[in-house]
Amino acid sequence: MALDTTPVIGSAQGEAPGRPCFMQRMQFDGDDAYPTGGTLEFAETYLLTHLGVNATVMGVWGHGYTAGALTHFCRYDEATDALLCYVLAGTQVPNTTDLSGVSFDVVVAYR
Repeated sequence: MALDTTPVIGSAQGEAPGRPCFMQRMQFDGDDAYPTGGTLEFAETYLLTHLGVNATVMGVWGHGYTAGALTHFCRYDEATDALLCYVLAGTQVPNTTDLSGVSFDVVVAYR
């Protein structure tokens, strides 16, 4: 995903036992060539680079839109620190698919 140009839209903070939790909304355009296994190092790339926070991602929820129509959804894989993209039918986007015309709008929960 084009995380280098990700705008910070808004955030919220809440309390959890022993550690605060945060939510951040972000918008970005898809990759020119979606990589196998999703966009790796999501926490490092987005949270550390864009927010200056070394944190643990608890989840990512959001959708992708093409010409205003809902076409994709995202899921975060904690094991690989990757943001995965799926078509609405439920299958992961194939390797090297051009997603540059897809606008993503997601919420990231982290602590």
